[in-house]
Amino acid sequence: MKLPMRFRMLHLLSKNESLSEITMQEALRPEYGQEGQFKESSIDNHFQSMLAVGLIEIKEVSIGANGKLTHEYRITDYGTGRLSYLPKEWQGM
Repeated sequence: MKLPMRFRMLHLLSKNESLSEITMQEALRPEYGQEGQFKESSIDNHFQSMLAVGLIEIKEVSIGANGKLTHEYRITDYGTGRLSYLPKEWQGM
């Protein structure tokens, strides 16, 4: 069963110390790469929404090789608590 993309992003953040927009997009590509929602702007919007409600926080900001601002995000304790809503087959993965 595939998770909604925002929840999958939160799940991936729980399994990594931090992820940037670029590394998140690469991690999601195998599962969501053929979907219309799989765009850089959609991933950024998901990050901004999760940031606004306190599920994630910004760990670091830097300028990438392409000259664009890059954010490293990590999950918060509040976000980790929301992982209990994952389907049982995703818990502990």
